[in-house]
Amino acid sequence: MFLTTANLAKAKSKAVLVQMLSAAGTGYFFVTKRSRLKDKLVLRKHDPFVNKHVLFFEKKKIKSV
Repeated sequence: MFLTTANLAKAKSKAVLVQMLSAAGTGYFFVTKRSRLKDKLVLRKHDPFVNKHVLFFEKKKIKSV
């Protein structure tokens, strides 16, 4: 059996690391993992700078996992 480039090709990852930025404008962010096929994330989590739960929006993709 001969090895071809088709046999050596890597599969795409199923998840990506994304940076989530606080909507409160404090600059606080965290990194989380989401599925590559889903829409951009919006989460409600605690922002320690304002000491409240606020929305976090996906700012940018960091890398594939």
